[in-house]
Amino acid sequence: MYQQLYTNSFGKVYLTVQHDHGNQWLYNNWQGLLTTDTVMQGCEGVLRALEATGCTYILNDNRGVIGSWNQANDWIEQHWMPQALAGGLTRFAHVVAPGIFGQASAEAMHQRVGSRFEMRLFQDIEDAQQWLQQGSPLT
Repeated sequence: MYQQLYTNSFGKVYLTVQHDHGNQWLYNNWQGLLTTDTVMQGCEGVLRALEATGCTYILNDNRGVIGSWNQANDWIEQHWMPQALAGGLTRFAHVVAPGIFGQASAEAMHQRVGSRFEMRLFQDIEDAQQWLQQGSPLT
């Protein structure tokens, strides 16, 4: 089973990347206050996980994120997204953070990159999982 933990400078885990073998997607569980550096480091780790697992779907869970990560959207659009697409990413389910700042960050990212592949924003993780399963080659 593929699993990778990413910690900030205080030793707190801010991202857990897991390969859900049964569903053939990566599950990214983001936590806490994210800086541009932690978003970039975590996203680079997600790229490595895409390559290692061959997954084409991502379940990105931001329910535990505090505040905005909007400052990283330029980098996500210009650097991460082209690499993720080249790595085979086709479907991206993003479960938004409960606060207005995290939701605004997700909506801004969706406006920038959502037309390049199938991406949807969700309030509920079960809805996100169901949407990914509907498009899964395993169904």
